[in-house]
Amino acid sequence: MSYPVQLQESETVVRIIRRHPFSLIGRIIATVILWIIGIVLWQWLRSIGGGMQTVADILIALGTLSAIGYIGIYWYRYHNDLWIVTNQRLIDSTKTTPFNQNVKTANLANIQDINIRKNGIFQTIFEYGDVICQTASAAGRTFEFVGVGKPAEILDLIDDQRTLALRSGHVPAPRG
Repeated sequence: MSYPVQLQESETVVRIIRRHPFSLIGRIIATVILWIIGIVLWQWLRSIGGGMQTVADILIALGTLSAIGYIGIYWYRYHNDLWIVTNQRLIDSTKTTPFNQNVKTANLANIQDINIRKNGIFQTIFEYGDVICQTASAAGRTFEFVGVGKPAEILDLIDDQRTLALRSGHVPAPRG
């Protein structure tokens, strides 16, 4: 696999993290439900008759294209949003389109606070949520692993890797 950044000398990937599948499936289900409601309204508008049939046909065509476009865009973002934990740093790569990519990195030694956030019944039942890492940078950057499975396990992984990096001295010098 090619990574969004070049790994540094003696840097190894510990884990690649992606969003929980429910974040994709939930949006697809919600979009399909809205599309089905649109089909029902389309049938009702067509039954009225008159000029409403043409309007209904145009609206259902636009609604169908919008639903397909939304699912396609969200599927692309789901598959191109990843976080990489290495033995030296965190890497956050987000690719919203084939022509737009945002990559952030943080040395593990600069991670000060790690928190998890789970909101709602679905995140509790399906065991997913957010992992928030606060860095020691002057800007106070935050790394958010949004909608990931087993956030407590990821918190422990990052905390363990941070401890190992500090003990072994495998923390790269900050880039100027």
